[in-house]
Amino acid sequence: MKHVLIAFLLLTSSAVLAPAARADEGLKWMTGCWRTKDKTYKEVWSKPESGFLFGYSMTYDETGALTFFEQSRIDGGAPAVFNAYPSGFGPSEFTEESRGKTTVTFSNSAHDYPQRIVYARKGSRMSATISLMNGARSVTWEFRKC
Repeated sequence: MKHVLIAFLLLTSSAVLAPAARADEGLKWMTGCWRTKDKTYKEVWSKPESGFLFGYSMTYDETGALTFFEQSRIDGGAPAVFNAYPSGFGPSEFTEESRGKTTVTFSNSAHDYPQRIVYARKGSRMSATISLMNGARSVTWEFRKC
C-alpha cells in the first residue's frame, strides 16, 4: 500500500508540474543577456527550467555606476505570472494577458506603475515596454544581445 501511495503522489505531482514546464518553453525566445545600445540598461533571462524563467535587470548612469536593479521571475502556466522585485522588494505580480510566437504581455491594473509590461522579439533584437493600462506613460527599451 505504501508503494502504491508513493507512486500515486509521484504521478500526480509530475502531472501538476508538466503544464507549467511546457508553458514556459513558449518564452524561451527571451533567454539571454540583453542591453540597450547606450549600455545604460541590461536585462538577463535564464533558460526555462521546471516551469520558471529567472531574470534580473540593472540600470546605470552615464558614468557606468549602478543606479537601480530588479529581480524577476516568470512562473509558467496558463496564464503565466511575471513577478517583479524592484530593488529586491516584492513581488509585484503581473498576469499574462496575451502571447504570440515572440511577444508576451503581462498586466496588473491595480498596480500604480507600470500596469502593463510587453516583451517583443524581432530577429536578434528584443524590446520591453511598460505603461499604464491605457498605454499612457509608455517607456520602451530596445535591446541587442550582450
